[in-house]
Amino acid sequence: MRHGKAEARGADWPVDEQRPLSAVGVRRTRDGAVGLRRLGVDPQRTLASPLVRARQTAELVHDGLKLQRPIEIVHSLAGWRLSSIIADAARADAASVLLVGHEPTLSELIGLLIGGREASIRLRPGSVALLNAPELWAGPCAELEWLLTPKQLAAIGAR
Repeated sequence: MRHGKAEARGADWPVDEQRPLSAVGVRRTRDGAVGLRRLGVDPQRTLASPLVRARQTAELVHDGLKLQRPIEIVHSLAGWRLSSIIADAARADAASVLLVGHEPTLSELIGLLIGGREASIRLRPGSVALLNAPELWAGPCAELEWLLTPKQLAAIGAR
């Protein structure tokens, strides 16, 4: 999952790592969490980037899904090394893991896992992709089951 819509870069947020979700980002993320709950999303582990906007997104989704397990902050999700993210996700030793991070890293990760470096995916803020990967490694090992935008998730939640 890509973090929700964040406040704009600029004088109000000179340190990018501290930029929070915007009011719209908070609302859309909450609405999206309702859609995820309706879809039966129930991750065994939640791994989030340490950047404020990703942590906030993870917390809102975590609350919306009524998860009891704690969110785990992993620094690989704030970086660019796909191999480190894959290693952290594999170490989670769970059948389902929710990763909350940033672009373009998550799109590149999805592309790598579903088709190698040639696959191209773009996640909008607050979008979620569900991949099925019986085994996880740095190469084509997964199938993309679905990719939903916040608007689509909210529509699913409103039914």
